[in-house]
Amino acid sequence: MNLHFTRIKQLAGCALVGAAAMLAAPAHAGVANFDAQAPMVYGHGEKFLDGSLRFTSQISSFLQSQGITDGTVGVMLDGSNAGSCGAVIDCPAGNDSTYYSGWNDSSLNAQREGGFFNLNSLRFSFFAPLAGIPDGSYGQLQLTATTDDGSVVTRSADFAGQDANGHFMFSTWKLDPDFAALHLTNLNISACLFDGNGGCQNPADWALFQAQFAIDDLDVAVPLPGSAPLLMLGLAGLAAIRRRRAQ
Repeated sequence: MNLHFTRIKQLAGCALVGAAAMLAAPAHAGVANFDAQAPMVYGHGEKFLDGSLRFTSQISSFLQSQGITDGTVGVMLDGSNAGSCGAVIDCPAGNDSTYYSGWNDSSLNAQREGGFFNLNSLRFSFFAPLAGIPDGSYGQLQLTATTDDGSVVTRSADFAGQDANGHFMFSTWKLDPDFAALHLTNLNISACLFDGNGGCQNPADWALFQAQFAIDDLDVAVPLPGSAPLLMLGLAGLAAIRRRRAQ
């Protein structure tokens, strides 16, 4: 009888540990790749859903400070159509699917309705305001994340240069483990331009409305649904065993 009771207790303990591990580990939620989005021009405050995230386009903070809330903030573009950017603006290379481009020093907010999320990686590129500009890395993509405890955490990565045909290239940014483990309630995505003195500015006084970016394939994860009930079940099982032993 004692051996049987000990075995039950061991199994309950294993169930509890397993449930706790499931609660701590995120589940893969998929990729926000914008492929379901139609070509679209976005203004300030306009929203769209993709994957598990709700995105909101935002006009630049400088324009907002001037009381301006009109104008193009972002555009959903078809990477398989080389002419989708028109004759003046140069589309980035290395992406033949739909992607979001942030224009005119703007930013893009991402939130998950009903909870937080983790960001593992994304693809990004500089979105040149004009075709034919010299090769080089002109700035950075900037991530400003708000976590579930109210902390604000930032990360930045340099834009890649051009390919052999003079088009700025998409590259993949795999976030560091510390950032990927954060429980994000809001993610703001923007660009800045190098100022030549070790800084990166948005807006840039010498190049207003030219801190532009393109993003695609945001790889996100969310908590496993049902983990909390499993954990509570394990706790209840242990409590029942302890009561039985006390009797």
